[in-house]
Formats: sequence, C-alpha cells, structure tokens
Amino acid sequence: MRGAFDYVYYNTPSWAQSFLVSVYGCDLYRKRYIGIYKKIKQEILEFKEASKDKIDAMQQERLHALIQYCYRNIPYYQNIFSEYALKPQDITSVADLQKLPILDKQVLREHISLFRPINGKRPFIVQKTSGSTGTPLALDVNEYTYKLAMALLVDHEESHGVPFRSRRATFAGRMIQPLNNLTPPFSRFNWAENQKIFSSYHLSSRTFPYYRKELDNFKPLEIIGYPSAISELATHYLEKGIRPQFQAKAIVTNSESLLSWQRDRIESAFQCPIYDYYGTAEYVIFAGQNISGIYKTNPLIGISEIVKESDDAQEGRIIATTLNNYAMPLVRYDVGDTAISIDDKGNSEGVKSIVRFNGRKDDYIFTPDGRKIGRIDHIFKGVYGIREAQVIQNSVTQCTILISTSKKIPNNEKLITENFKSRISEEIAINFEYVERIPRGKNGKFKSVVGIS
Repeated sequence: MRGAFDYVYYNTPSWAQSFLVSVYGCDLYRKRYIGIYKKIKQEILEFKEASKDKIDAMQQERLHALIQYCYRNIPYYQNIFSEYALKPQDITSVADLQKLPILDKQVLREHISLFRPINGKRPFIVQKTSGSTGTPLALDVNEYTYKLAMALLVDHEESHGVPFRSRRATFAGRMIQPLNNLTPPFSRFNWAENQKIFSSYHLSSRTFPYYRKELDNFKPLEIIGYPSAISELATHYLEKGIRPQFQAKAIVTNSESLLSWQRDRIESAFQCPIYDYYGTAEYVIFAGQNISGIYKTNPLIGISEIVKESDDAQEGRIIATTLNNYAMPLVRYDVGDTAISIDDKGNSEGVKSIVRFNGRKDDYIFTPDGRKIGRIDHIFKGVYGIREAQVIQNSVTQCTILISTSKKIPNNEKLITENFKSRISEEIAINFEYVERIPRGKNGKFKSVVGIS
C-alpha cells in the first residue's frame, strides 16, 4: 500500500480499512493465483515425487535454455561470456555453472540495468527487497516465476495439513495502523485470502488481551510470519499461563532465522509444530522444512549451490541460479546468507538438503583469534525469564547483549556470560542492557546478532 492508497487508508475507520485491505488483497490474489497458476501447481506435484534422473534432465534443459537467452539478450552476461571466452554450449549441466563467476549483490545493485533483456517486455511485477544491508533492490520478475513462488508456499502449507485459503493469522512487518495508535483492534481482515493480518508493532502486555480475544474468535488453522513476532506472542501466553482457545494445525515461519529457543517457546505455547521455510525476494530459491526438520530446495525454481571456504568447513554461502526468470536472470547469485547442508546421494546435483540456514553472512561474532561465529542462540541455553535477546558486537573485544524481560534474574547474566565465554571466546568482554523491546529494522525484522559494521 503506497501513496494515495496510504493516505486514504490511514484516514478511515478500522472496519473500512479491512475493506481496503480486502480490495488490495483481491488484486494480489488475481496476480498470484489466476491464469497459469493451476498449471504450475500441477507441475509442482509432478516433480515432488520425480526421480533424480527426471529432475536432472529438467534442470539441465531449463538451464541450457536460460544460458542461451542470457548470451543473446542480457548485456551483463554478454560481457561475462566474452571476458571468460565462453559459449552457451560450454554450459549444459549444473557442474558447468562453476565456469562462471559468482554474482555479488553489490554488482547487481550497481549495474542493474545490464541485467534487463535488450528490447525486453514489461515485467509482470517489480519486486523490491528490504535493503537490510544497503540500498534496496528493485527486481523485475516474470509471471511464471512469481506464481511459482506463490504456489510453492501454498504447497508447503498444504503438505503440512493447511488447505488453501484456510483461516490464517499473519504476524509480519505490515504497519496496519500508526505506531502511536493504541486503540484496538490490532488486526485487519483480508477477505480474499481468509487472512487476519495482525500488527507486530503494537503487541505488549497491555495490548495482549485484545490479540488473544481476536485470535480465539478467529480460530486460525495456521499462524504464519516472522519467528520473532510469533515468539513474542507465545511469550505472553506462557508468562500469563494462558492456553489459546483454538488449535492451529501448523505454524509457518519465514524471513528470519528461526532460533532454537524461539521454536521451543512457540511450540510450547501453541502445542503445534513449526514448519519453517526459506525463500528470497529474488525468487531464486525456495526450501521448505519437512516433518523431520530438513529443508529441501525446490528443483523447479532454481539451482542451488552451497559454496564453502574450505573442504572441512561446515557452512557455506548460498549461491542460486534462476531457471525461469527471463525478466532479470540471475546466474550464480550470492543471496547473502549461509547454510549447512548434508550430503544426500539421492538428490539431484542442483538440489540441496539443508540442516540449517544461518542467516546473513555478515551477522557473525568475530573473535580476537580470527574466528567468526554465527548462530549463537545456544548461549541462552538454560536461561529463563527472557523474552528476547540480541547480541551486538561493538568491537572485536567487546559485545553488548540487549535483553527484554518481564523480570530481571541476576543469575541469568552469570549463566549467559559463562556460556558465551566457554562457547565463543573468553577474550570478549560482555555488557548487559535491559530494554522493553528489541529494536526492529525498518522492515520489522528481528536480528539476533548485529555484527561489526
């Protein structure tokens, strides 16, 4: 919602806002689920049980067609092919992709016009990234790619027992009313998708009773959104010893790294499993978590690589290649996140089984002896009474830990310090600061680690 729509929206009563949200939702519904969507959904089902050979053949065929298109129509890749003395016939398999350089996000940002096709037609949508690490990107996306991404999410939900258009409560970065407006309701209803959109910005001990009442009346079959927002909601239930008066079938998290303590807290409050998924605004990768907790990258949307700095490294950078987005093809694109993958011999070469996504590659704690540590939620193991925590590295020898808690427990600082020094570094000094709520980014996302800028 932008411009004139925003002005009208914020100057109408909440019931009328729900009407406007539904109008906007109808437009999105048409873009997402009408036309070729049904064919794409059938294609997803077909490849869910496909053999390795069939997946390999499909990926190689689509890759070769995309490479030929880039060679003929995309100025950036025309320059790359010339510089590396390559022809389209030199790249016919997933393994051949390594002949091309990895595409850095900064290169894309600085030369984005070179990634658009010569005399290309207008894109189906322009997808804007959040710009969490710099200037936002505006990416051109064709119809097939956009609807494929939507269909993959629907398939992920359906595979975990949530039929399409089931009652869904969403907790994400939507600003449904001004921050200083503490008048309920704190949600708006999107009729088009049977979705109640809750504000993640207004939730507090004071407003929780209104959230609880709305959720109990709505009885969502699914709760979906940022792990931090759903975890905060779960904390209020647990602190007050209250059980939800509804039973969700699944909780689907996305857009942030799902931390172990968040999973424990959410599943404890709602007595419902979490099925996280990983996707990007560039639509080059989609990986949904299965019942065993493993993420599998989908072969239709792109080819995935996990590039490690050394053979004995556990994690690596996520490098992805689109197979479908001819409006702005990204080949060997560094999405900026890292992951830990497992060797699955039954997988296609371009499909990865991933144990864990570790978040952005620049969100690490750097130690004085040269190590970099990501995913540090284990330092809060055995610590109670904390709603949220964020570790900020001020320098290579000093960190500040922000803690949001309803009750300060002195022993917690001692235990966190012991965990930090035994698992990360004894040479890093730790300061504690207590805040009402951990600050969010402009997109409403929560970062558990803020590395040295």
